[in-house]
Amino acid sequence: MENLHQNTNESEYIIIPNPIYDVVFKYLMEDLDSATIVLSTLINEKIIKLQFEPLTHAEKKEFELEIQDPKTRDDIHLFHLDFTALIELPDGSEELIMIELQKASEPDDIFRFKRYISKNFQKKQKKEITDPKTQAIETIDKPIRLIPIFILNFRIENEINDLLIKTNRTKEGVFKNKTLQKHNEFIDNLSYDILVIQLPNLHNILEEDYKNDEYRQKLYHLLKLFDQKSKVKSNEHRLRIFRKFFPGYLDRVIKRLQAASINNPNLEEQMYAEDEYLKTLIKRDNKITFLETKLEKTVEELENERVLKQKKEKELGEKEKELDEKEKELDEKNKTIYNLAKILKDNGFLINEIQKKTNLAIEVINNL
Repeated sequence: MENLHQNTNESEYIIIPNPIYDVVFKYLMEDLDSATIVLSTLINEKIIKLQFEPLTHAEKKEFELEIQDPKTRDDIHLFHLDFTALIELPDGSEELIMIELQKASEPDDIFRFKRYISKNFQKKQKKEITDPKTQAIETIDKPIRLIPIFILNFRIENEINDLLIKTNRTKEGVFKNKTLQKHNEFIDNLSYDILVIQLPNLHNILEEDYKNDEYRQKLYHLLKLFDQKSKVKSNEHRLRIFRKFFPGYLDRVIKRLQAASINNPNLEEQMYAEDEYLKTLIKRDNKITFLETKLEKTVEELENERVLKQKKEKELGEKEKELDEKEKELDEKNKTIYNLAKILKDNGFLINEIQKKTNLAIEVINNL
C-alpha cells in the first residue's frame, strides 16, 4: 500500500478535517445517512431505520462533560451520541436496539463511560402484545438491547494489539456444558456486547488480516479515515487520504467530512480549543504521574529502609546471641580452670606451679 501511495499524483489525495476531533466527529454523525453507514459498518448489522435517541437538551447536558476554551472561555462539550436503530436480523425479523457511541483521547474517561452506560441501560420501549386468553391488546414496557461502542485514541491492551475488541455474550450451562443458541428474554435484557476500537493499532493490521472477510474489509476502510499517521504536516487538523483506497460506500461519509469546514467557519478555532484542553489534560496527567512516581519512590525507599533495619536488627541479634554463647562458653572454661587450680592447691602444689598451669593471677589462686 505504501508503494501505491508513492506512485500516485497529488490530485488523487483528498484532504479532510481530522474526525478524531469531537467537533468534526459530531458534525459527521449528525447526518443520519453518514451515521447509518458508520454504525452499520461497526456493528455489522443492516440498519433499516436510525434516529437520535430523543433526549431533551437538559437531560443530554446533564451527562456531558463541559470544559472551557482556555482562550475564549466558551464551553466545549465532550459529547456522547445515542441512537436507536431498527435492525434486520439474519432470520428476517426486526429488532429495536440502542447504540451508544463514545469517543475518548484519555484513559481516565472510563468513569464517564460507566455513568453513560448505567443511564442508557435503563431505557425502555413501549410494545403492544396480545393477551392469549382475551385477545386484548396491552401496552407494556420492554428493555432495549444496548450496544456501547468506544472509539479510543489510545491502547487498552498490548496482548493481541487488535484494532477492534468485541465482547460476545455467551449463555453457557455449567453442568450440561451446553450453550443456549436462542434469544433469552431474561439474560439478553440484562447483558450487552461492547465494541472497543483502539485507533493506534490501525498499523498493526495487515492486508491478510482482512482481505478474505467482507466485514473486516469494510471496518478497516472506515477506520482508516481516523488514521492519525495521515496528518498533513502544515496543518495537523487535516488528514490526507488516498481516494482510491476507500470503497464507494464511504463516499457519503467522506463528502460529509469535507463539508465540515465549509459549513462550520469556526471549525479550526474549535479544534485548537480541543488541542488546548488536551494539553491541559496532558499537563495535569504528567503532574499526577510525577507525584505518583515520587510517592512510589518514597514508599520504595521507606520499604528498603525497613528491610535494611530488619536485616541489621537480625544481624545484631545474631551477634548478641553469638556473644552470649561465647561468654557462656568462656564462663564454663574459667570455671573449669578455677576448679583445676583449687584441686592442685588442695593437693599441695606450689602457687608458682599452679600459676604456670592455669594462667591465673597469684592473688586469685591465694583466694581459692
